[in-house]
Amino acid sequence: MRAALLQWLGDLAYDATYDEDGPGEADDVAAVRAILPLIYEAAQPYLIDANLPIREAAVHAAAMTLVAPELAIHIPKLVPLVRNTLSTSEYRVYRYLAKRCLVTWGVEPDPLPDPRISGLEPMDRPWAGGYSDDPPF
Repeated sequence: MRAALLQWLGDLAYDATYDEDGPGEADDVAAVRAILPLIYEAAQPYLIDANLPIREAAVHAAAMTLVAPELAIHIPKLVPLVRNTLSTSEYRVYRYLAKRCLVTWGVEPDPLPDPRISGLEPMDRPWAGGYSDDPPF
């Protein structure tokens, strides 16, 4: 439950900050942007949690708030957490967001490890050759 709530907070922060206007009504977007410091604060205790899904969700939530100018001072602290937690996640969206955050923050994102394929040759991966079934799949 904790991981799901932290992920929701991260998604909420992302939705309100991914572009200048944000999705939805301007008042709603402004209200979410006003609570970004609270979202960051809520994620803080779980950034090094022993439970990986909770830790990933907390890093996600905290990272999504750092577009707020008053929270940008936390970027140096989050860079290693994003690199070591989100970029190695089994969850593809977290890996994408890790790269996006690092690029946005002016940090070189490469090389980011991909734990799912580490050490495997292309032929060792059953999905490497495309679909195995003929249409219509």
